[in-house]
Amino acid sequence: MPTPVGQWAADAGFRPVFKPERLGAPDFVSALKSLPADAYVVAAFRILPESVFTIPKYALNLHASLLPAYRGAAPIQRAIMAGETRTGVTTFLLQKTVDTGAMLVQRDTAIAPEEDAGQLAVRLAQIGAGAVIDTLDLLEAGGFQPLAQDESRASAAPKLVAADQRLDFGEPAERVINRVRALAPDPGGLVRHAEQVLKIFALKDAGPLCSDDRSGNVVLADPKRGMIVATADRRVSLELIQPPGKRIQTGAEFVRGYRIKTGDRLQPVS
Repeated sequence: MPTPVGQWAADAGFRPVFKPERLGAPDFVSALKSLPADAYVVAAFRILPESVFTIPKYALNLHASLLPAYRGAAPIQRAIMAGETRTGVTTFLLQKTVDTGAMLVQRDTAIAPEEDAGQLAVRLAQIGAGAVIDTLDLLEAGGFQPLAQDESRASAAPKLVAADQRLDFGEPAERVINRVRALAPDPGGLVRHAEQVLKIFALKDAGPLCSDDRSGNVVLADPKRGMIVATADRRVSLELIQPPGKRIQTGAEFVRGYRIKTGDRLQPVS
């Protein structure tokens, strides 16, 4: 199946649309060399071989962070998970080592307190489109000096793995909420209740702890008001929950249809 970009290009009449099995395949490289392109714009890609990104005068990449921060496959998720309040996009010149090339244009933006990774990705795509256009205008005008990245400020944003989905209500509320935001709308955070693993897609601060609250305990399970759990320092409301084999539900829907009660415990998956 074509990617959304490939389908759009085909529908709009752009030709050719290449779909190589190997990016370094000689016939693909030869086909690219036959195109009179001054610049390649790259986004959401596998690592390109040098035989590809050295073809045009400029090969620039759009990355969803303010480089050199959050180099890697999951910059949006890692920034939210770390509790960042600002992020942005960077265009830079491709080189052999990933996300390390000289920078061309940066655009920054605030991360809203309840914004999840999916919502932020949509906004950054729009900001990034403008940044790419500005970059091409600068390159066409000439005389623009790319800025080397400051290696002392570099940080990594490795791809998400299964361990990243593990929620621990023994941690502070802000940390747990940020992790869930980073994992929404996919793949979601995981927590265990009895023998069932629940997916959590949204949490909200629900106020201070009471004196007898214990982290991980369900302190409210009400069919109208929903479900509230204690963390290390505050209570949180479970806003969107998916039981095994079921659809995503609100906290109130979940309590009405699932056997859970005040005093039950939610524990990290092993």
